[in-house]
Amino acid sequence: MSYLTVSTVAEWSCFCIAFFCLRTDKDPLWKWFPAYLLIVCLVETTGIYIRTTWHVTNAPLYNLYLPIECIFVSSFLFHQLRNFGLKRTWLYAWLTLFTGLYLTESISNNWERYSRQVVVLMSVIFVLAALYYFYLVLRSEQYIRLGGHGPFWWVSGVLMFYFGGVVTYIFFTYLLQAPASDSIQYSVRYIIFKVLNVILYGSWAYACICRYRQLK
Repeated sequence: MSYLTVSTVAEWSCFCIAFFCLRTDKDPLWKWFPAYLLIVCLVETTGIYIRTTWHVTNAPLYNLYLPIECIFVSSFLFHQLRNFGLKRTWLYAWLTLFTGLYLTESISNNWERYSRQVVVLMSVIFVLAALYYFYLVLRSEQYIRLGGHGPFWWVSGVLMFYFGGVVTYIFFTYLLQAPASDSIQYSVRYIIFKVLNVILYGSWAYACICRYRQLK
């Protein structure tokens, strides 16, 4: 049993960088970002333990983690969009919708399966929010040096990860309708999501470094 996978190395590395760079940050969301990453790392590591030691599905664990992911990423995206005048009502409306759909799908699955439909919807919302952020940045008259702007790289990671996840999920859902596709699904899908994980946590780590340099 090995806990050193592409995902765990990327996640723990990102956590260490975030902890070092953001330990004195005064902004609430940036300050709590390392705590969120620690939860991500613990969930991933526990998921490996459940799957390899108990030989049972770890889907319920990831399903319980899903609301934490939604709340934090949604709040961080809203935190960036709020600077452009977005009202808090949008965040509350989205979280209310997510909660209702999440509970509905989880209860219908007896909390035993991953809430995939909710994940797809959540990913689409995150992609749209990220695109809207980029649109507002392009329209802004304020000069922003994007190469060293932490929020830009944080949102970029969200866009690439969740857009790639949605496309991959839709593609392989279609692919599974073809015969003898299981081996293709698990090998290629596994590789794609590992690459997406590296992109996400690499972008987030660089965002933390940019934030650290900004506050020095």
